[in-house]
Amino acid sequence: MEAAKLTYSFVEGETCLRADEILYIETNRHKNIFHTTRGTYSLYRKLGEIETDLQGLGFLRAHQSFLVNMRYIEKISSYVLKLTTGQEISVPKSRYPQVKSRFQEFREKSLWAEGPAREKEGKE
Repeated sequence: MEAAKLTYSFVEGETCLRADEILYIETNRHKNIFHTTRGTYSLYRKLGEIETDLQGLGFLRAHQSFLVNMRYIEKISSYVLKLTTGQEISVPKSRYPQVKSRFQEFREKSLWAEGPAREKEGKE
């Protein structure tokens, strides 16, 4: 199954990204910074609107300023999301149960859908 493709008019120019290329998106002073496997891109748009674009594609609102691709979450513990890149993102106490639950549901669906290949990937 091919990943969803999204086209945005970034500050750097119009770019088409596959959803699975986006690691996470952070908001900083009204600008959203897309951290991707190809580099970073900036966009002036509300994070809530971007979240709507990415609905159903495995993204999680971990914090008021962070939208994270769950494929790149290594683990969640002690109110911190650790990404496979080593990046750590704080999760507010009020949001932590929901974030943890959504990530667990995502992992269960992913393991079921992808089988042993996903299990090995997660242990590396």
